[in-house]
Amino acid sequence: MFYFNTLPKIITPDENGNSILLTNLVTRARLIEQLQNNPMLFYEYAIQDGDTPEIIAEKYYGDPFRYWIILLSNEIFDPLWDWPLSDQMFLQYIDTKYATEAEDAGQTPFVYTNTTIYKYEKIITTTNSVSGDENVVKVSITQTQYNALSPSSTTFSLPDGTCTIDITKEQITIFDYESDLNQSRRQIKILNNSYVDEMERVFKDVMGS
Repeated sequence: MFYFNTLPKIITPDENGNSILLTNLVTRARLIEQLQNNPMLFYEYAIQDGDTPEIIAEKYYGDPFRYWIILLSNEIFDPLWDWPLSDQMFLQYIDTKYATEAEDAGQTPFVYTNTTIYKYEKIITTTNSVSGDENVVKVSITQTQYNALSPSSTTFSLPDGTCTIDITKEQITIFDYESDLNQSRRQIKILNNSYVDEMERVFKDVMGS
């Protein structure tokens, strides 16, 4: 199935006032939440460097034109920026992004290094000795606050045990921040091949309604 052939048509005037028939490229569909979270329908996949939606569709469905199922299953609407970048493209992206931001802010030209700091964080970890539950809260702070903050650990007595609150701090570099964000995009869901034909049928019905 060719994805764009299923999209609805709209009639719109051209520059001369004549009515023309166009494909409505902004039409979107999404899976209902119950399906997205159904473990019987999907399994996990880690995107590798060189993978594209077409390559994965060919690998698992035997048809590269079913790439749209990969994108729809993961609510990816911009395959350029919502898909993980390769190592080379990632470094180019960082240089371009932060150089542009610096220029827009009227700053001197941005020079990126692996140690350039993106943000500072205060980390509050609360641990219950009985249940073993651990709750971690991260709060962005200024560099001045970061320098003044001393790590600490405080334990409180509870009727059935203790609760410990640990306070630590962390510097997040631009590289680590952007790398974590890029890596988070690698984990996607693959629709079980048994349901692909049904997915196409329902999608056609939705777009044609």
